[in-house]
Amino acid sequence: MMHLYLLVIILFLLSSRSEAQKQEIVSRTRKYQTTNTRRTEISPYSLTLRGGLTQFFGELGQQDMQGSTGISLGRSVNKNVNLNLDYTTGKLGGQKEDLFNSYFVNEYNTVEILVKWNLLEQFQKQKPIDYNLSVYGGLGIMFFAANAYDLTTDELVRFSNSQTSKRNQLFLRWGNPGGKPGIKKTRERVIPIGTSLDFILSEKWRIGVDYRFYFIRTDKADATSGQRLVNPEEADSYSDTPNDKFSLLSVSLTHSFAKPGKR
Repeated sequence: MMHLYLLVIILFLLSSRSEAQKQEIVSRTRKYQTTNTRRTEISPYSLTLRGGLTQFFGELGQQDMQGSTGISLGRSVNKNVNLNLDYTTGKLGGQKEDLFNSYFVNEYNTVEILVKWNLLEQFQKQKPIDYNLSVYGGLGIMFFAANAYDLTTDELVRFSNSQTSKRNQLFLRWGNPGGKPGIKKTRERVIPIGTSLDFILSEKWRIGVDYRFYFIRTDKADATSGQRLVNPEEADSYSDTPNDKFSLLSVSLTHSFAKPGKR
């Protein structure tokens, strides 16, 4: 529910700001077109910075929202479709008193390849518009280290990595781990899907709100695997319970690169 309240507040502020700037943008654009002998040609590449809050869904899923930041390099295939390469770093958190009496902290990084579809460019007949609504999905890799602590004593009770941990085979749920022991972060596949609403501030700048949901191919992102108190390492990394998931609600600022052109 906290994500929903934040989303409503952010959308209200962005829409108010967009309406206030609409006439100013139009005026500046007309002035630019009439007073300059050169025009700006927008390249297909853009850079986006993001910052927001995560929410975890798993065994220790009682709410504890943590921070996350990210950067994205985008390339426009056409007016409707974008390809993005995203990097995100942040934390996950949560707790549960029943059975586990534990809370956890997960420090993670993700690298993702996304395909984004601009719905308004595809279906909106009214042109031009000062905002974009998009949906997207893709594949990614998540690197993380999770530790669970006792709620009463703060003692470390479970963890995802240790001096004896080895790397699981990439994209395979089962199999013998290999490589050198003592890995600092577990590597797992993620499937991110989401939606974004971007408000066009100018030809080069956009501000937006983004909601992303991650499906993680593991059940130990909270240093807990199933309804068990065992340490989730190696053979005990997976259980019969559903894999963990988390969401990320963020605010973004996008800059579209430009190159000079002649009239």
